[in-house]
Amino acid sequence: MTKAIAYLRVSTEDQHIENQRAAILAAGFEIEREFIDLATSGTTKGENRDGFAAMLAYLRDGDTLVVFALDRLGRDTLDVLGTINTLSDKGIRLVILKQQFDTSTPAGRLALTMFAAFAEFEHGLRKERQQEGIRRARAEGKYQGRKSKLTDEQKAELRTRYAAGECRAAMAREYGIDRATVHRIGKGA
Repeated sequence: MTKAIAYLRVSTEDQHIENQRAAILAAGFEIEREFIDLATSGTTKGENRDGFAAMLAYLRDGDTLVVFALDRLGRDTLDVLGTINTLSDKGIRLVILKQQFDTSTPAGRLALTMFAAFAEFEHGLRKERQQEGIRRARAEGKYQGRKSKLTDEQKAELRTRYAAGECRAAMAREYGIDRATVHRIGKGA
């Protein structure tokens, strides 16, 4: 039996981690330590995934991480690919049982490369559709863009302070915007 770290996640209260644990054991892995998230959708935004964060912090070079299915690692392809890249950078062997994915094998590395290409393709298509929708909405007069956080008076004040050489970080905190926005407004854009 190969010792492994297990990450177990269920999306709803109707699902049970015991099924995932049993599949990992049946595949011949001895669970050295497991990290669990219950009733989470897999998103990393606005949701608490303490088990996932603890697992990423715990893993060390040479560890084997076993997950029941690819979708346990995140909500969408780009999120999952980011996680896979993080694990790869840390020297972690990743085994995903359902999809028979193992990054320690040539076939697993090929699958990872193909997965990355599909993720990039998916991202490009999504951006293309988004831009197409924005162009159509603008043509119909329905899209005005996001409303600025700053009033015209605040922008004028910011430009003056920017030209005087005030600290961009301090202005960003004061106005509740990021430094890039301070720079863009300061330059008159």
